[in-house]
Amino acid sequence: MGDWAALVDEIGWDQHSLVMWNQLVGAGAPETWIRRQEGVGRLIREGPGVYRPWGVRRSWELRALAAVLSARSEALVSHLSAAYLWGLDGCLAPGFIDVTVPRHRRPERRSGIDFHESRAFSLARPSVRNRIPVTGMARTLFDCFPQVGSDTERLKLFDSARRQKLVAWDDLWECLLLHARRGRPGVTAFRRVLLQRYGEGAPPGSHFARLMATVLEDAGLPSPVFEYPVLDYFLDLAWPDQRVAVECDGRVAHEHEGAFEHDRLRLNRIRLSGWLVLQYPWCRFRDEPAAVVAEVGQALCS
Repeated sequence: MGDWAALVDEIGWDQHSLVMWNQLVGAGAPETWIRRQEGVGRLIREGPGVYRPWGVRRSWELRALAAVLSARSEALVSHLSAAYLWGLDGCLAPGFIDVTVPRHRRPERRSGIDFHESRAFSLARPSVRNRIPVTGMARTLFDCFPQVGSDTERLKLFDSARRQKLVAWDDLWECLLLHARRGRPGVTAFRRVLLQRYGEGAPPGSHFARLMATVLEDAGLPSPVFEYPVLDYFLDLAWPDQRVAVECDGRVAHEHEGAFEHDRLRLNRIRLSGWLVLQYPWCRFRDEPAAVVAEVGQALCS
């Protein structure tokens, strides 16, 4: 009895005292012993295959981790529950625990848990807060915005995340663009908040090109070559075999009129040498990423 009780403590040490059936069996505990401990109340069932030892306080964090561990699929605490774990200003522990799972993997309904199915689970960018798997900060904001009532509340969450340095601008833009390409609900509010805080300008330097490449690759297009040399110019993104290139026209690359005119002349020479060069301003890419992906895909197939 003592050895197996010590095993429960050892397994639960980094899991808010929770233990799983398969962990106990994998460590050698007899199934009859596990059932007996459950029968006499020494192991209390918190979900399918997940137990809390008798005497352990049933904290919110314990309930949240139990919801994830018992989902029997990939699962992350999400939405306002994740915002609470990230420590955003004004976010208290919700009564219901939000958990996001992949599409068609929703567990049976349980008291106190709100399961969300997501077609875009792969975009969740998992993290860990207080030893609990959660959605990444950018995705957490994206999921929370439809749940709060006004842009004032959305800005409060956003500003809290930025002030605490929990999320970078590149991650926020990537979150917007990848979800917008897939037609996810909530894109409009997320874009509106980003524009209020960032303005109309493009990300600096090569960040725009990296975001463009990320969205194109997410759509299944071939990976481009960055800064590919042609004649006396370096193309932002290029597919040399197809002689197709994308130029990302941001505020820094063409920051004065002379450079802009010179770039146009060089691009004309490159086009005359047989390259198809597509040019995209930041506002077009930001607002219509799916259309941009379709155009680049068409160019690569032509």
